[in-house]
Amino acid sequence: MAANVELRASSETSQFALGVADVIHVNVWKNADLSQTVTVGPDGFVSLPLLGDVHVAGMTANQLAQSLSSRLTTYVVSAQVTVSVVEIRSRQVYVMGQVGKPGGYPLIAPITILQLIAQAGGLNTFANRKRIFVIRGTKGEIQRLKFNYVNALQGDTRQNISLQPGDTVVVP
Repeated sequence: MAANVELRASSETSQFALGVADVIHVNVWKNADLSQTVTVGPDGFVSLPLLGDVHVAGMTANQLAQSLSSRLTTYVVSAQVTVSVVEIRSRQVYVMGQVGKPGGYPLIAPITILQLIAQAGGLNTFANRKRIFVIRGTKGEIQRLKFNYVNALQGDTRQNISLQPGDTVVVP
C-alpha cells in the first residue's frame, strides 16, 4: 500500500507528512532513555518507550512533537520534544531497464525524467531512446506515459514531465 504523502512549501515549519518507512529521531530534552531513532512501520506506527505504539503517518514532524509532548506529560514534567526526519523513504521513484544504475531513488525534491535518468547513470548503449515510458498508479488506475528522450533533448519540454512518488521509468 503506497503512502499518501505531501510536500508543501512553508516559511515557518516543514509540512512534510511522514510516511511508511521514513526514519525519524525523537528527542526528549534531558531524557536520553526516551530519545531514539525509529522507522515508521508499514502500518504507520512507531513504538516509543512509555507510550507504546503511536500512529505517525500523515503527521508533520512538528505535529508529532506536539502530540508526543502532551502524551508524555503523564510521565515527564514539561516534556520538550523535537522530531527530526532522518531519512525519507516513503517517497521513491524507480527506474529500470537500460540505465547505468537501475533501482529506487528518493524523491526529496521535484525531479524530471531526464534528471532521474542522469541520477541513474544515463542510458546504456542499447537503450531505445524513443520508447521510454513512465508507469504511474493513481487512484487505482495505472497510467502509461510515453517519453521520447531524443525529443526531450531537442527542447520538447512537454516530454520531460515531473515525476511523482511511486512512478517507475522503464527504459527498454
